[in-house]
Amino acid sequence: MHMALPRRFLIASAASLTAIVALASPAFAHANASAKAEQAGRTAITVSIEHGCNGNPVTGVRVALPSGATAVTGTNSGAWTSTVSATEISWTGGSMPANSSADFDFSLVLAQPAGETVTLPTIQTCTNNTEIAWIQAAGGEKSEATQPAPKIVVPANNTSAAPATTAVAAAGGSSTTAVARMATESNAVTDAGSETNASGRYVFLGVCAVIVIGAGVLFLKYRKHPTKS
Repeated sequence: MHMALPRRFLIASAASLTAIVALASPAFAHANASAKAEQAGRTAITVSIEHGCNGNPVTGVRVALPSGATAVTGTNSGAWTSTVSATEISWTGGSMPANSSADFDFSLVLAQPAGETVTLPTIQTCTNNTEIAWIQAAGGEKSEATQPAPKIVVPANNTSAAPATTAVAAAGGSSTTAVARMATESNAVTDAGSETNASGRYVFLGVCAVIVIGAGVLFLKYRKHPTKS
């Protein structure tokens, strides 16, 4: 009889730890980027956003363009519409659930040589006036592991000429690629970005610590004073 309570306690503790791990996964996920070579010296880039802002859906994404980038084109997907300015490319008009992920594609001609690492500072904006700034670089004042900017390695590009014509997506298609319209305003993606995600992470870690400590205290209590049958 005296083992019933500890067994139930251990089962509850295991369930709690499972929930903590599940919640921790999005909290520590980062924005990522990948690149591949295209024709005529172009590079296709995908920026992946892996979660919302502390439970808030994503409503916009801004990516700073590398120095010297030219011929930037964006991919409009679903309700997301791309916009290009002199310093960045952005997507608005769509919505990504907080517990989901989405890819944002664009292509350009990079000035950097093949093999060089290029950083793409990115800011995701969300509902309730929240945002996450993925802008930190290695060697900066803040740890790169907190909110690092996505990075790519410039691929060895195919310098052959692009086809004379490009197929146009059928009407009603889910994705259309076109030269994005110029932005009417341009606020550079810089270190002035939000600390929302960092502060939320600290709160989350504090809650986890309280849960773990409380579980340990209860375990020791019932281990020392088992219920008598």
